[in-house]
Amino acid sequence: MRNLVFDLGNVLFKFNPDEILDGLFKDPIIKMKLKEAVFKTSIWKALDRGTLSFEEAKKIFIEKNPDLKEEIDILLQEWKNYLHPITENIEILPELKENNKLFILSNFHEEAFNYIRRKYSFFDIFDGMIISYKEKLLKPEKEIYQLLLNRYNLNPEETFFVDDIIENITAAEEVGIKGILYTDPESLREMLKRIDAL
Repeated sequence: MRNLVFDLGNVLFKFNPDEILDGLFKDPIIKMKLKEAVFKTSIWKALDRGTLSFEEAKKIFIEKNPDLKEEIDILLQEWKNYLHPITENIEILPELKENNKLFILSNFHEEAFNYIRRKYSFFDIFDGMIISYKEKLLKPEKEIYQLLLNRYNLNPEETFFVDDIIENITAAEEVGIKGILYTDPESLREMLKRIDAL
């Protein structure tokens, strides 16, 4: 039996900062400033790592960008509503589950993860999950992949990891996991057929 491990952002859920900003704001200058002030910061990564609470991060974002206080409030309140499932990939999970074990390995904030976990019942299909904020580890750190293998007693040679970022795939391969670089639902289906998972 194979172990199929999925990333969340841009594999099972759409996460596109530009789309989020386009949905919330009209002014292109404001959008550009917010992207730099929020999404491209070490604070955002600290949320993924679970070393900052949402409220602490919000406070820092606003302290560093007082002129964007109102917009930061709106963005942090609303951004998780733009995390939409990638339907074609969710639809194949029950079929994959018939002959494989399914896992999640993802960098994710606590607040956003709890929100999507409550909202979507398909999480129940997974045999296990490693979410960065709970473990205080991030991909592509080797320790997070090792943790996945150890916690669920997985043989790396029978474990396939689907992620959209090449660095994360490379790090997985360094601990013996087989990598599948995600580009689109059709290619994913083809690759899963190639390894007889579908």
